[in-house]
Amino acid sequence: MTRLSKHIISSTLATLFLGLGIQPAHPCTLFAAAGGRVEGGGTLICKNRDRAPRRSALKMFKVPGELKFLGLVDASSREQPAVAGVNEKGLVVVDATASSLPARDRRGDAASLTEKALAACASVDAALARKDIWARHPAFHLLADGKKIAIVEAAPRGQVAVMVRDQGALCHTNHYLDGKLAGANRLLKESSWVRQARIWELLAGHRAPLNLEDFLNFSQDQDDGPDNSIWRTGGKPRATRTLATWIVAHPQGQAPRLFVKIANPGEPEEIREIQLDTAFWQGRRIEY
Repeated sequence: MTRLSKHIISSTLATLFLGLGIQPAHPCTLFAAAGGRVEGGGTLICKNRDRAPRRSALKMFKVPGELKFLGLVDASSREQPAVAGVNEKGLVVVDATASSLPARDRRGDAASLTEKALAACASVDAALARKDIWARHPAFHLLADGKKIAIVEAAPRGQVAVMVRDQGALCHTNHYLDGKLAGANRLLKESSWVRQARIWELLAGHRAPLNLEDFLNFSQDQDDGPDNSIWRTGGKPRATRTLATWIVAHPQGQAPRLFVKIANPGEPEEIREIQLDTAFWQGRRIEY
């Protein structure tokens, strides 16, 4: 898609949505790559966390009998679940709200499913086999281990659609992509459609194998203004904006590496890079 074509589509969507009185969507933008699309092989996965201004933090989850995992959490409460995480076996799970559904039909919290998968599953295949987790309530999840990436779309009435790749790229925002679930897109959300088009444009247009720096650059893209870009700054003080970027690079045969950028309201941006090797998982508890 050319830049001109994309902006024509964006403008047309904006006119339609404004005419219908529909508000921009809430979180998030998710994308991943695997196999030959990744420099040196392995996988890359990213989540931009979008919502109304509030603090984010990192937290280590360690429950006896379950896998340890490091998560990105809402810092407003110690009890907040992880909206993105990576466990000691190298499984990464990130989530996004199914905001193309009315709130009354979404019921539970996507992050609760993210935590269940991270605590119980060592790989993408193991996680996808747990249909009891994903069918609980509507949400979107993107998963990665060292070999595969996958999208899980859960719709009302326990409907679940899955896309798995060991080569290529996947991306998701906040509306259903699988044709069987298209009827669940009952609310038109301009931001979701524009961000989906833009992240796919960036992924498809990058011919060389992708690396962590490419994913970081994509995550910071502001091509579509304060409310529709991949990195959202918010057109109003309390508008939804990007609060954090979470990227895990899992090179073939090596330990994963985590890159996190946290943009807490009113604070300097904070960047952390963590090598997720055996020494890390055997080390001290992390909570920021």
